[in-house]
Amino acid sequence: MNIRTVLASDLNPIQANAWLTGSIAPRPIAFASTVNEAGVRNLAPFSFFNAFGSNPPMLAFAPNRRGRDGSTKHTYQNVVATKEFVIATVSHAMVQQMNVASAEYGDGVDEFVKSGFTPLPSTFIRPALVAESPVQMECRLHQVVELGSGPGSGLMLIGEILCFHANEDMLTNDLPDTRKLDHVGRNGGAFYTRASSGALFEVAKPAGRPIGYDQLPEVLKSSHILSGNDLGRAREHS
Repeated sequence: MNIRTVLASDLNPIQANAWLTGSIAPRPIAFASTVNEAGVRNLAPFSFFNAFGSNPPMLAFAPNRRGRDGSTKHTYQNVVATKEFVIATVSHAMVQQMNVASAEYGDGVDEFVKSGFTPLPSTFIRPALVAESPVQMECRLHQVVELGSGPGSGLMLIGEILCFHANEDMLTNDLPDTRKLDHVGRNGGAFYTRASSGALFEVAKPAGRPIGYDQLPEVLKSSHILSGNDLGRAREHS
């Protein structure tokens, strides 16, 4: 196996972003709904996003500085100004409209109108919910973390989740059901991943303590048929 090593210091921000997004994938998509201080709506997707705690429930997403000139995006400006945002998850049925909302419209343009999504009033904050989203979260800004200052540098917004909203049809036993959500994730370039049907598979958590690769017989470890993934199924219950 040939390994290529690329030094991050040799890459410009555009190249580094391509390596990041092509290597770390699929990434969940934060469809962020915000308002400016005048109440004008903004809606945009970001794939540098995940959950980071459950007590209290916290998430973070990064509407980073633009790679070409280091300017900040409307979403970042709105959240810093109002301290509020909604994060809507994205289903496969929403992808094309979401893509329209991702365009760089001018200041004051309402992406709800441009993309055809339906705004609904939130319970605790001013930014609107997205009616078409299967699960969404009202958030209050907890912290801003600046990860640099130049083009492409990170601007992480950490938010505390005040409440969840979900389409009742997406729930099983009062919880979001992965098999129903039909979520999409972002890959490198123009590629996405659809998390449904045959793309979904289950891996049970280890029961007890697995015996570990090191404890397997040498005849198995030296097999030209069984892969390390096959051998990882060996378990010991204790």
